[in-house]
Amino acid sequence: MERWGRLAWRLGVSVWLGTIFFLFVGIGPHVFTVLPASEAGHLVDAIFPVYDAEGLVFGALMILGALLLLGSRRDERRWVLVGVAIVNWLLAWASEATLRAMQHLEAGAPRFHQLHAESVIFSVAMFLLVLFGLIWDVLSL
Repeated sequence: MERWGRLAWRLGVSVWLGTIFFLFVGIGPHVFTVLPASEAGHLVDAIFPVYDAEGLVFGALMILGALLLLGSRRDERRWVLVGVAIVNWLLAWASEATLRAMQHLEAGAPRFHQLHAESVIFSVAMFLLVLFGLIWDVLSL
């Protein structure tokens, strides 16, 4: 169980961190500079449902991995991974709901800007939280 738990946890963490990082460093800054605003908006509308689904799927994999690790050997430090995984999944769910609400708004609307700021905060929080979980996993377990 220990190996399967570690595999599930680290696979979920790796894919999710890579996805967030690539979206915000590799895609995000360039989409609106390369494409006209309307086309960039359509591209982002197509990307984010996949991003959100990936966050929920790999977040669930992180939860499964953390629970398997906890079940294989009771150690209070492993509860940190369970907490990180659950909070990450809740943030991914909240991010998905926020982005869904944004799709029906004009890009210049004040509510759009508010929701966009919230979605960025959710993504940064998920990235930092999962990065903390990875560091915790490597250094303390």
